[in-house]
Amino acid sequence: MAKSSLSIVIVKYRAEKELAACLKSVRGYHTIIVDNDEVNRGYAAGNNLGAEQATGDYLLILNPDTVVSPGAIESLVKFLDSHPKAGIVAPLLLNPSGRPYPLQGTRELTPLTSIFALSFLNRIPNPISRRYWLADWNKKDPRQMDVVPGTAFLIRRGLFNRIGGFDEHFFLYFDETDLCRRVNQADWEIYMLPSAKVMHYWGASTPKSSRIQAIFNRSRFYYFKKHFGLFWAIVIHLICSFSLLWLAVILGTVLRFYRLPSLMPFIGDQAWFYLAARDAFLGRSLPILGITASITWLHQGPLWTYLLVPLIAHPVLPALLTSLAGVVSIFLIYFLGGWPTSLLLAMLPLAVLQSRMPYHTSLIPLFSILFFLFLHRHRDFLAGLFLGFLYQLHLLTFIFWPVMFFRRRLVPGFLLGILPFLIAGSVQTFGVFAWIAKHALTGFGGSTISTAYLVVLLVPAILIVSWLIRRLPKVIGVLVILILILISNLKFKISNYGPPLSSRLSLSREILLQSKTSLPEIIVTGPGAKYATSRMPYDYLLWWLSQSTLSSGTQSSFQVIE
Repeated sequence: MAKSSLSIVIVKYRAEKELAACLKSVRGYHTIIVDNDEVNRGYAAGNNLGAEQATGDYLLILNPDTVVSPGAIESLVKFLDSHPKAGIVAPLLLNPSGRPYPLQGTRELTPLTSIFALSFLNRIPNPISRRYWLADWNKKDPRQMDVVPGTAFLIRRGLFNRIGGFDEHFFLYFDETDLCRRVNQADWEIYMLPSAKVMHYWGASTPKSSRIQAIFNRSRFYYFKKHFGLFWAIVIHLICSFSLLWLAVILGTVLRFYRLPSLMPFIGDQAWFYLAARDAFLGRSLPILGITASITWLHQGPLWTYLLVPLIAHPVLPALLTSLAGVVSIFLIYFLGGWPTSLLLAMLPLAVLQSRMPYHTSLIPLFSILFFLFLHRHRDFLAGLFLGFLYQLHLLTFIFWPVMFFRRRLVPGFLLGILPFLIAGSVQTFGVFAWIAKHALTGFGGSTISTAYLVVLLVPAILIVSWLIRRLPKVIGVLVILILILISNLKFKISNYGPPLSSRLSLSREILLQSKTSLPEIIVTGPGAKYATSRMPYDYLLWWLSQSTLSSGTQSSFQVIE
């Protein structure tokens, strides 16, 4: 074999000692070294850059932490020369002890094979994993396969150029899987040749770290998105990343939906929105303002009322919406702060209560997360839109407004998000500053509505705490989270929210049966009567029950002690 018919491409990244041994083993061949030390362009891009300088008919893609056995390259070239349908052939990889690595080469990587072979299911013996990992191969005879390791393989240079080389969207990992898939699709065959041996000092050029794991996950996601679509990319990512994120999603789902219809809180201010949505549903009026704030001439926005309109046919439907939004929030916040954020949001009692209690503050965590995600990804219009929606949900979210001074492209979306306030006039749009002044003098506590202030700060607080937790070992981080949740459960009380929906519903049903009218007078007395909206839960529930239950009693007025 003429050595000039072969070009070797080695992408180096901080592996000087290993590279020296590698170069010694390929002395005499046209070797191109791509140095990624200063500017790490990634393994795929590095190989493409090196391939542009190649002159041989064949390309040997080689890791720097390898040593090629004598005669191995000649065997690989001879194999391609004698197998005209073969586009790629790879050597057998040996560990430093001289033994073959157990897993080398695979079948095609599809969504089904990845679910069983790349996830926790791979630890359970199953035929799909065995077939994918070629468990029946004796590693002595040549074997045709769909994917060979990217550590070392020989490819026809003309074929490499025709398929466009490596996809440079892969920084590291899954680049050879993608390349081999395109080789197969071009009707070329791929082999491993055990008689050609290369020793690989695994991991010398790519040390393990959380950053490397993140790169692995991104490359896997991109591979499935490219070849199978976004849906499968998300599904595979969730299944293969089954970890504390999945644990958080499962725990969060249980905590938010467990006995939801019977234990769901239902206070007067919630019922205010239910009644406003009912009136809009019946065509009476579509409000441009929501419930009053602590300053009675200042209102929250009407967004929550609008969202309730299609759900007003059953009192539990809004709780299903907010509980589902809570689960979605647990998943999405992972992309802002990793597993600690998901665990905290899943189990903190304030977050759980807000999900189970359909109220205008219930969607603040989800909308805050979406605001930060869009802001991070420079989707300024959408970030501004959700900033406006947040202001409709609670006036205190004005604390996020300063970001618009630095990202003015948020303003159009923000103005659209606060459109009802703009229609209502300047007092409602900018009255928040009077609200601030009032609370600066009187304080921000003193009533159950003050919980809403904590909800506004919930996501930022979780992100800050999680940033600190991620600097700890994972076991200690989980322990810190459990302690925080335990303290929160001891400090946070929900008894002030009155009887749950099931109790109010039973009482309303009994009232309707004893009433001679479908709209009896309800007089609330006791400590709960101090709230202006104290009778509204019964107003809504009596209306809802009257749609299917006839009043059959003799009374027209009822006293409820709370």
